Amino acid sequence: MSVEEIFKPENQSLKKIFGNTDAFYQMPSYQRPYSWDKERVEQLWYDILEAYKNNKQDETLDPNYFLGSVVVVKKDDAFEVVDGQQRLTTLTILFCVLRDIKLDLEKKQQNVISNSITDFLEGKERLKLTTHLNNQAFFEESIIKGINFSTTKKEISENRFLQTAFYFKKLIEKSQNPEETDDYIKDMKGFVDYLFNKTTMIKIVCYDEGFAIKLFTVLNDRGLDLSPADIIKAYLLQNLDETKRPSFIEVWKRIENTARLSGESLQGVFNLYLYYLKGENPRRALQDELKEQFKNGNPQKVILDIEKFAQHLFDIQSQNRDKYISMLKYLRQSIYWKAILTTAKQVNYRSYDELKEIITKYYYQSWIANGTSNRIKQTSFNILKKIKADADISEIKDLVIENLHKYENYKGFIGLENVYWTKWLKPLLLSLEYFQEDNKEFISITRELHIEHILPVEWNREELNWNTHFTEEEVSPKLNSLGNLTLLSGHKNIQASNRNYEAKRGIYNGNYGKGIDGKTSFNLTKNILDDYPLWNAESVEDRYSKLLLEIERIFEIV
Repeated sequence: MSVEEIFKPENQSLKKIFGNTDAFYQMPSYQRPYSWDKERVEQLWYDILEAYKNNKQDETLDPNYFLGSVVVVKKDDAFEVVDGQQRLTTLTILFCVLRDIKLDLEKKQQNVISNSITDFLEGKERLKLTTHLNNQAFFEESIIKGINFSTTKKEISENRFLQTAFYFKKLIEKSQNPEETDDYIKDMKGFVDYLFNKTTMIKIVCYDEGFAIKLFTVLNDRGLDLSPADIIKAYLLQNLDETKRPSFIEVWKRIENTARLSGESLQGVFNLYLYYLKGENPRRALQDELKEQFKNGNPQKVILDIEKFAQHLFDIQSQNRDKYISMLKYLRQSIYWKAILTTAKQVNYRSYDELKEIITKYYYQSWIANGTSNRIKQTSFNILKKIKADADISEIKDLVIENLHKYENYKGFIGLENVYWTKWLKPLLLSLEYFQEDNKEFISITRELHIEHILPVEWNREELNWNTHFTEEEVSPKLNSLGNLTLLSGHKNIQASNRNYEAKRGIYNGNYGKGIDGKTSFNLTKNILDDYPLWNAESVEDRYSKLLLEIERIFEIV
């Protein structure tokens, strides 16, 4: 088969791209929805405008402006767009804006614009471009049939097509006001001529869809406006029989939905899946690593395995009454725990519960001791390898202990005089809270969750009596230490701040003054009421000792 029989590239003006008698475009189901934002719309506009103005000043400059390539597959009486749908859709919206706002254009130019939006096929009016089936009604009603420039802000915010239309409207109106912009277009007729006759794209017509998708991945392998997930989808699709692609797309959509419900991006799921496959730190771009992993695989089996993995991740993330999962969710310096536990689920690792407990202790000890993500990286991948090899849990425990022994013990950091400003303090106190009560629901760290100073920061105000319980020398090492800190909701924290201990006890207990919303929900704080009728330096030290014993019970690996 000759090259000409596989694909045919041709550089065409926008007038031909959209205006030729066979120029009808439709989007395959595997394409992502229209997503261009304001920045990309403005970049397109200003790039074309700059080229036009350069050419206006000197005809030897920018005689043409190249907009890139579009890869299409000939399907009956239309072209299916494999690559270029975002640009084609954006240009169609621009044409509709040019049609609907009042501009001094020639009748011939108006016809060119109109024929680039709709034309006739076998005597019937037909859209030059149709988008995804579930968005087509939006596209037609809000853009193709006429743009209502009195549309409400709420309606615009819910319609990406309309957002782009209003971006273009503002840009065009701005370009017509010489007092407002340096990008004034004196001759709008000349600009429209340049847009349709001098702005070009390479239209690559393919006669085999598998080849078209392969060409798409080659052209975009370094990701111009595509995510790694887009490239991986196309890579798998190119190796799949056409009859099996619709079912593949349905599975892909389920994975996208599962990722969203898990609070993960699709790329995040693929990153975790790559960790599971390799069991080591990737050295190349995500799409390159996965393409290498998938090169000899059956695309149907691959996508089903990814779906299984995504579902396991969702199941783990949904466990809101598992204290170890709740604690792991606070980790900011690492996603490795997700890869480890999801891998364990994927391979049905026999010691899952023990594994979950060990890695929670490991990551918290490392975090509290100021460990970075880099410190735990290699050990995390070594754990992944052990899980995939179905190694005994004792081997994983030994790995973790060996790594921890290389660094300073975490308990030394807990005993510092100033732990109030550490990033791990709230997660640590919440971890203590989870062990106070079985089956406690996950507590989100929000602005409403406060760290309460029992001895207040402004302890020496005249109306307070703290100086009868603390000396100046005692306050300095105690104020921001663990023993003097607890958890309160935002409302109670505001009520309790800068009061005497008797008043604070009343607020913790929910019976002080008006507007107090009941006893604190934190057992960690309730225990203060039971254990300390008086708050002084000895109380702070005693509570610190008790908390440290509890922390050791929770986090020590034995």
